Amino acid sequence: MDIQYASHSNILHQTGFWQSCFAAFGIAPLIRPPPMICHYYRDLLSKPRSSGSSVFAVNKINDKSAADFIETTPHCVDLTSQPRIAIVGGGIAGVTAANALCKKLSSNNVTAKIVIFEGDEYGSNNEVDFSNHQQPSWLAATARNANTICPGASFHVMSQRSTLIKIMKDTVREWYEERHLNLAADHLLRLDNFDYPPPYFALHLFRCVGPSASWDERATFLTFLTSFLKTSLFSTEHDVHERGKLIYQLAKSNRVLFLGAMNDSSVLASKTGLSRGFISLYRSRQDAMHDFQEGESFGEDFALLSYEEAVKLEARIKNLPISEEVVAVHRKADYTADCAAFIKDLTNKITQEYGVEYKSGLQGKIHGIRTAKYDIEESSQLIGIKSKALATDPVAKKQRFSLRTKDGRSHDFDFVVLAAGVNTPLFARMLSIGDSCPTYPLRGYSLTMYSCDGLNAEEIETGQSTNLLNQPIKIDDMYCSSVGANMARIAGFGELVGYRDKATNVPSLAPKVLTRYGKTLFPESNIKEANALQCFRPLSPDDLPIVGAVRSVPGVFVHSGHGTLGWTLCLATSECLAAALTDEIIGIDNQKMFHLPGDVSVERARLSPDRFL
Repeated sequence: MDIQYASHSNILHQTGFWQSCFAAFGIAPLIRPPPMICHYYRDLLSKPRSSGSSVFAVNKINDKSAADFIETTPHCVDLTSQPRIAIVGGGIAGVTAANALCKKLSSNNVTAKIVIFEGDEYGSNNEVDFSNHQQPSWLAATARNANTICPGASFHVMSQRSTLIKIMKDTVREWYEERHLNLAADHLLRLDNFDYPPPYFALHLFRCVGPSASWDERATFLTFLTSFLKTSLFSTEHDVHERGKLIYQLAKSNRVLFLGAMNDSSVLASKTGLSRGFISLYRSRQDAMHDFQEGESFGEDFALLSYEEAVKLEARIKNLPISEEVVAVHRKADYTADCAAFIKDLTNKITQEYGVEYKSGLQGKIHGIRTAKYDIEESSQLIGIKSKALATDPVAKKQRFSLRTKDGRSHDFDFVVLAAGVNTPLFARMLSIGDSCPTYPLRGYSLTMYSCDGLNAEEIETGQSTNLLNQPIKIDDMYCSSVGANMARIAGFGELVGYRDKATNVPSLAPKVLTRYGKTLFPESNIKEANALQCFRPLSPDDLPIVGAVRSVPGVFVHSGHGTLGWTLCLATSECLAAALTDEIIGIDNQKMFHLPGDVSVERARLSPDRFL
């Protein structure tokens, strides 16, 4: 059988010029065949199959007499040999997925070849030496986030009408203040004036769809925007609450898995600067009470604190020139730990214990992904093959996916997991499944600062924490945390400015504002505005992670869309991904739920990439 490859350009060519224009922007679906033809093949594919039968895949069926269309044909995996699994993305989403897969497959007596592809040359090998005042070199959010695991804040949902209003207000305010520097200096940049909280959001529409963006980048923005507007405008309070509840359930399970990993290692806690507790400051008692009551309703261990009580827990709060009427909420079961150090340790573990390959740089930078397609006659023959024959039939040994890397090599795999953070939707479009992954980059900033003094030996011995901050702080949507005796990191902001490679010169108030807060909290630090680093997070249009199989192209799985909660959710969602892919490999069908540690069960359909179709 000749294997051909279905590319995005082929599909555009076969669907006509105007249909391709609409498809590129995600506005209209590709041309579909007559219903009678679709039903015929669906009937063929709906025949029951026993455990251990072939896994289904989507291929392009070539029938010039009818119409070119995408339908399902058997995904031929040779179960007598090792399944080959490619994980695109070597950050927290990719590495946690590989770890969960290794454990899940091992428990089912399945040995697989797993390869992680990370395009950044630093990858998870990047280690920031705090003692030498280093800054993160790895571009991934894994290395640049606030290092906080916050189930106590996970239920705050962004996709609602109030967020749309705030985005518009913040965008106008940032535009105005960027162009009136004197006003910005008076209200936002003076160290002694904290009466005006800075804008959090910013939307640079021209950067998202203008000439600097590629066609695929424009299409991913329009796909995201369509879903985000639909979700935000038409969500009821009940819908918003249910999404927040689901995210919290995942975060709760994530915390159980995180603490389990810490308990399994005698040195991981010290490596990552583990600490417990979090102080969230509010300018109004009403906002504090709302957060406190919401946390209690979910069963979190929260405490309402006065300004004086908050200062006793973290003395640096008194450095902020804010009113003593500020009320704080102490989230006692949130944690802080160095995410990049944790992922590096986990990468070493899975490469040594399970033989996972981790390719970075040119060897790990994916240049293209191709998938096989079969014609109707061959597909009909394949459908009639029994499950035992599939494992030994020559057709079963044909490659399913081919990944080309920047070094010119080609790699063949049976399964592909898209876990590349903000670049995931671009890879999804290579497989013509952009609608199943409507995420978009949300730019934030993080600023790592170093204290010239740090903690002395006596403070470390007598204090509750070995970190510069005894308790992390949140104020005005900015997180300030510490995972070392001489360092702290402040992070925040959410800006829609396009993709990382083309957004470096998009102006922002964030570096100036972060520097101001940092200098106020740590007057003895060597903080520099130039050290503020961009941090891009994959934002899902409904706030829920996108996890599971893409049914239109079986063999493709997605693990993305965690937004600002990657460290808070990824360990749990990786268990979901591992369960879905393992079920596909061993032939288990029609599972409705993911069962996670912490007595958490989640409907698979709620996280499925197919929920957007």
